[in-house]
Amino acid sequence: MKNSYMTLEESKVSLDKLTAGEREFLGELTQRQKNGVSYLDFENIYMDPASPVFAHSKRLGKPASETPLFQICSDMAERLGIQQGFLVREEVVRRDAAQADERKELTTGEVAKLAHCTDEAVRKAIRTGRLRARRVGHFSLIAESDALAFVRTRESALHPA
Repeated sequence: MKNSYMTLEESKVSLDKLTAGEREFLGELTQRQKNGVSYLDFENIYMDPASPVFAHSKRLGKPASETPLFQICSDMAERLGIQQGFLVREEVVRRDAAQADERKELTTGEVAKLAHCTDEAVRKAIRTGRLRARRVGHFSLIAESDALAFVRTRESALHPA
């Protein structure tokens, strides 16, 4: 078995302090990951209080988040979350935010403020096709021109001439 694990942030985590049981636990998680376990189930497995992650933490006398086993499990979960669309890599968010500045896109909350309505009303307009938006992870971004058209439509419906 390898002596280190490379995270998404390209930092090396040593496996030297892991017991045979902890390495076996990582092997089981790797197999579940390969078999397509859902991101949420994966998180529940390694975050379970009875999981080896917390025994490892106690054995090393460190908070769980500072232990190699937790760092590896957390990274594996992050990879799975990205693969399944639950999470978005930080670089993607930064890139899309830069593009949004260029394209002048608004969040559902910003559109709701402009339209004097709730965030849920904006999300419903997106779901029903009355407002176009693009998804970035769990966020919806609306082009400024579409947002302004939505505001005008709402205003004309609320205050007919």
